[in-house]
Amino acid sequence: MKICRTVFALLLVLFLTACAGEPELPVQDTGVLSAAPPAGNEPLPQPDISLETTAAPETKPPVTEPPATEPPVTAPPVTAPPVTEPPVTEPPVTAAPVTEPPVTASGEHTIEVIDGVTYIDGVLIVNKTYSLPADYPQKSLTPEALNAYWTMKQVAAAEGLTIKSISDYRSWYDQRYIYNGYVARDGQEAADRYSARPGHSEHQSGLAIDINSTAFDFDQTPEGIWLATHCVEYGYVIRYPKGKEEITGYLYEPWHIRYVGKELAQKLYLGDGQFITLEEYFGITSAYAE
Repeated sequence: MKICRTVFALLLVLFLTACAGEPELPVQDTGVLSAAPPAGNEPLPQPDISLETTAAPETKPPVTEPPATEPPVTAPPVTAPPVTEPPVTEPPVTAAPVTEPPVTASGEHTIEVIDGVTYIDGVLIVNKTYSLPADYPQKSLTPEALNAYWTMKQVAAAEGLTIKSISDYRSWYDQRYIYNGYVARDGQEAADRYSARPGHSEHQSGLAIDINSTAFDFDQTPEGIWLATHCVEYGYVIRYPKGKEEITGYLYEPWHIRYVGKELAQKLYLGDGQFITLEEYFGITSAYAE
């Protein structure tokens, strides 16, 4: 019976195929409903990737080449030429003369010390007590002393006498050389009686002159006699008179004259070629400290 049905079915198929042109394959019953084919142009269904268990392929981050950077072009620093300001020149500072407080000598005369130089009533004093600094600026006879000397010399010449300077200005260093020579020859005690220590010589002041000769009998010559009686008329005095060694500190020197100006010279002149000393007049001493 079953065989008859099968044969019948095959025949039916062959008939239908012949009529349709293509055989229709039998649909095998699998127990699973097949979805109908998509109609028209509808897109095919996409798989549900949420159900995939395959890990996504490992993706390395893209290698990004660093951008080619050229080294920066550094322009050389612009160096401005140094601004040189002119040096600031301050006006020289001139120290005021060092003036010590006045000291009264012998109750009526005023002593002032300016830049290391002692003045009494404006008269420069140099002796064994009062000295001049080594850098005292005078480098020759003062103009007043020099003019007075030449006037005196010319007047003496008109009278037939020869007055000449054999020693006038001496520096501190000249005096040191001379004094040390006398000390070497005669000893210091003897040298101190007739030669001044450096800084204590009136010759350094530019106000003293040795006339004609250093012989002690010069005062007996015509020039010596004339000098003692007439030098006062030109502002000079015999600075170290006879018999005054204990006062002046020096032996009698008839050849050594000192310019003090006419007014003071007249006050110091006693007449007949005799004088009082500056030490006596001003009431001061003349003695080395040691």
